[in-house]
Amino acid sequence: METVVITTEPERKVDFILKAAQKRLGLYGYEKTTMQEIAADIGMSKASLYYYYPDKDYLFKAVIENEQKEFFIQIEKRIAELTDADTMIMELVEIRHTLFRKFLNLSKFRLNEDHKVKPLFTELYNRIREFETDILTTIFNKGKESGILQFEDAKEIALLFSDLLQGLRIIEVKRMSRLEMTEAENDHLIKVLRDATTIFINGLKYNMLLQPKN
Repeated sequence: METVVITTEPERKVDFILKAAQKRLGLYGYEKTTMQEIAADIGMSKASLYYYYPDKDYLFKAVIENEQKEFFIQIEKRIAELTDADTMIMELVEIRHTLFRKFLNLSKFRLNEDHKVKPLFTELYNRIREFETDILTTIFNKGKESGILQFEDAKEIALLFSDLLQGLRIIEVKRMSRLEMTEAENDHLIKVLRDATTIFINGLKYNMLLQPKN
């Protein structure tokens, strides 16, 4: 029997607001988007918009959390379809990059020495990092149990790998000539992430080869 999902009017309104906010943020970025403009886009009064979201930070967070939710669903579904750990890790890197690019586009945010990172951005990053680390820990343990990878502590390896990828993203963002990533810059970054992932996994596989045979 097919499950029927009943959506309430407030839920429909929230979904409408999030889609409008996502569209405008994608065009103009966080700093250049105002609550007044979003309200006007959907024919809503500014006061009504504030009823659902008290400020722009709260609305931006809701948009990104919606993207993160889709990422969580997508990566868990994809990993459930796979069996080997190295393919799982590469899939996570690929899908995680899509989320990173969406965040970059919605925020139009580029790191530099004069820009102080908003606590909001840090909070959103920490949430995705926690999820990413948990998934990676599970995958690395599967790789160890199957006799493919060798290391001491899966959680430490997961944190190290997550930080490695984040460091590479930050380096590439700092090199960007503008606030929106070009296709060439995107292609270069995903190649860097794939190469780094391959080197990292091969290192763990090499550790396995060095283990004494019983």
